Amino acid sequence: MTDLKKRVTTGVVGILLLILIFCIGLNAVKVFILLLTLEAIRELYNAFLKKGIKLFLPILFFGALITFLCTYFNLNLVYALIIYFVVNSVFSIIIEDYSVENYLYTSFSYFYAVFMLNVLASINDIYLIISAFVISFSTDTFAYFVGSTFGKHKLIERISPNKSVEGSIGGTVFALIITSIYFILMNKYITNYNIDFFVILIILISSISGQFGDLFASKLKRYVDTKDYAQILPGHGGVLDRFDSLIFISPFIFILYNII
Repeated sequence: MTDLKKRVTTGVVGILLLILIFCIGLNAVKVFILLLTLEAIRELYNAFLKKGIKLFLPILFFGALITFLCTYFNLNLVYALIIYFVVNSVFSIIIEDYSVENYLYTSFSYFYAVFMLNVLASINDIYLIISAFVISFSTDTFAYFVGSTFGKHKLIERISPNKSVEGSIGGTVFALIITSIYFILMNKYITNYNIDFFVILIILISSISGQFGDLFASKLKRYVDTKDYAQILPGHGGVLDRFDSLIFISPFIFILYNII
């Protein structure tokens, strides 16, 4: 099976699974994001280990748990952030071989792989959460196909040589169209989501930010000298390879949730 066929097959299966999760309800989505964060922690642990950096897994799993509980019981994520910071700092003092370097990398891993994904889980509107996935998947998909077909100018070659300016623009344009149609359909058949300038602006910024999320993940992979974070998703790699853009999209959907 070619890499493209693997990519498409995994994508179709993944979308069907997501539809099932969304149909079950908001709590199922929060549990799903918890599972994503746990796998993301594992992937970062293995990646940084190649650089001789050993993340402190107990505190990361603790952070994942308390952050999940905050989202599940609709508590402010600031509580999780404060508790994580205090407990992590205490452990760095108590445990002799928990170095400052490992402390900093562990703190980054929590914020990147746990907290930022749970910003999305803290949104108590399942249709807005779905919109984040729509933006992410449509941007990634059409950036890939437009870039493969028309790409001539490199985007940021030193970080990701296969990405092109044409693909980036194509991904954003299609994401804007597809997500706008999604909101129009939601407004017509389900709930009140008026498409105005602010919503369109958030979609645009989210799509662009998501691409920077992809580039940031690529820069991290270059730092640890790895092609993919894992191989659990054939044709895509790991959770951080597939959902890296979602991490950078989530804060803007959170802003949209708190304003509309």
